[in-house]
Amino acid sequence: MVKVAVAGGTGGIGLHIVEGIIETGRHEVVVLSRRSSHPTLAKIGIRIIAVSYDDHAALAKALEGVHTVISTISGFEESTFTKPQLALLNAAVEAGVKRFVPSEFAARSAPDSLIDLYRLKWPVAEAAKKSGLEYTIYEVGIFMNYLASGTAGTGHLPPREFMFDIENCKATLPGDGSTYLVYTRAEDIGKFVAASLDLEKWPEFSQMRGDRKRLNEILQLAEQVRGQKFEVTYLPEAQLVETLNSRNQVSPEQRDEKSGTLDREKFSAQWWLEALRRNPTGFEGKNLNELFPQVKPVCIADFLQEWWGKNL
Repeated sequence: MVKVAVAGGTGGIGLHIVEGIIETGRHEVVVLSRRSSHPTLAKIGIRIIAVSYDDHAALAKALEGVHTVISTISGFEESTFTKPQLALLNAAVEAGVKRFVPSEFAARSAPDSLIDLYRLKWPVAEAAKKSGLEYTIYEVGIFMNYLASGTAGTGHLPPREFMFDIENCKATLPGDGSTYLVYTRAEDIGKFVAASLDLEKWPEFSQMRGDRKRLNEILQLAEQVRGQKFEVTYLPEAQLVETLNSRNQVSPEQRDEKSGTLDREKFSAQWWLEALRRNPTGFEGKNLNELFPQVKPVCIADFLQEWWGKNL
């Protein structure tokens, strides 16, 4: 048994990871958060340590006795995403932490990625490599829960209609829809992460896969479970480039206020273009599925049936 600190574990994928670890009954878990309380964590008896990522001494003290730090910090700017994680990593080194997980949980970051967010992730991954701590990069593809937006199937994740709007029977797909993508349910991500804590040595990259299908195959499954054809928009590469160029010329104050610090139209164009050119979430091959056959992730067909089949 080791002590695990999950930074940002009061919601989103972080809370699913906390629940996955608790379910095993094998490790002690604490949550680092800017907030001091959370009803779900209180219910399951998880201690929250309120922290400021600007207070190095206090942050290092909070990590005393911690073996593994898992960052699930989220944000779309350097100040809210990159810098807090670098502060967390530095504190972990000082506190004698053995293992560190950067907040990736999608596809591999890269300094030349088309996606702004993935470029923000890169400095943290690089710093982890140079820190002397054992680390791993969890790659999960797309959160399958987004396919349940409009139902309780989103779990602790915020609803987000990304490519597929199952509720309104619509889809917006890059290219001709032939691209392969990996989807993994957040609850299964929590289980895989929990299982990997028992590995004697972590691989540098820890991929997991709930399901891997072409976009058009997912579309077909969604149409079957909803019992009707979807309104589908296919976006060719040239159109995505044009959209991205136009968004680069829009000032922040002109963008949709609902998007907050994230220009969602720009993010989508970047993501779709990256999927067509390099496809960072279409990975295949050996992954945590092979290491932990006891974890049985939900496939897309069963997930869609669970959350949308009753609406037929």
